[in-house]
Amino acid sequence: MGKKPVLGKGISALIPEYAEPSGQADVSRQIFYINVDEIEPNPYQARTEFGEESIDELMHSIQEKGVIQPITVNRIGQSYQIIAGERRWRATKKAGIQEIPAIVHEIESQQDLMELSLIENIQRENLTPIEEAEGYRSLTDKCFLTQEEVARKVGKNRSTVTNLLRLLQLPHEVQEFLRRGQLQMGHARALLGLEEDEDRLALARRAVEEKMAVREVEKAVANQRTDRKKKKAPKEISNDPHIRDYEERLQHRFGTAVNIRRTAANKGAIQIEFYNDGDLERLLDLMIDSE
Repeated sequence: MGKKPVLGKGISALIPEYAEPSGQADVSRQIFYINVDEIEPNPYQARTEFGEESIDELMHSIQEKGVIQPITVNRIGQSYQIIAGERRWRATKKAGIQEIPAIVHEIESQQDLMELSLIENIQRENLTPIEEAEGYRSLTDKCFLTQEEVARKVGKNRSTVTNLLRLLQLPHEVQEFLRRGQLQMGHARALLGLEEDEDRLALARRAVEEKMAVREVEKAVANQRTDRKKKKAPKEISNDPHIRDYEERLQHRFGTAVNIRRTAANKGAIQIEFYNDGDLERLLDLMIDSE
């Protein structure tokens, strides 16, 4: 492939926040066909698992219909490094096709390239929750972005970014369950309601073995936390069966101990326990999401 014009200026080429003037937009969208052997993978790729089965399915689709969406690459000397589209590139190579359509950029700053690559893959690829969380961590640790900045760049709420990052607090084996799709985001959020890693791991293993639904895990977490609280201090039990029923339903909903206290004047308070800042944020998200 011959010498190309400069087709992008850093992360401005793909991220709306850094959009170029309208006169330059068409240039950055030019598509070239590049030999697949001149392209190398991206070291900043957010995806860590490339299942052979999904690559084979994509390969058959490409053999039948071609590569519908061009990949995005950065030109480095006489070769190219993938910014987004590694699955399409792998499937095209496996199909024995020599060239692939690509949008070419020339980004000299490694910092800009890393940031752009991570954001592109988080936005475009079907990542597991753990892969997405690891991408966010790279953006905060390696690109020095705040969680607020990360959320803005990927077009998500800050609480979404925060909750995904909290998944990296789970034991490694639980993260692997998420990576392999054996547990979902809802399971993980419930497990974070437990304080001890050994409790999280034991319930996660049980959830995988018994194929527990998210609500079942939430109920199990609520029961464990209630049992622990009973062991630490005797709980004041209401004599009103309706109040006890509401307490139990709220405990299952929030995955923590809940007490409803009433006075003689029909006033009272609902007490919802939390154990750390992350647990508080989890509860607030549940309350806000239910609105």
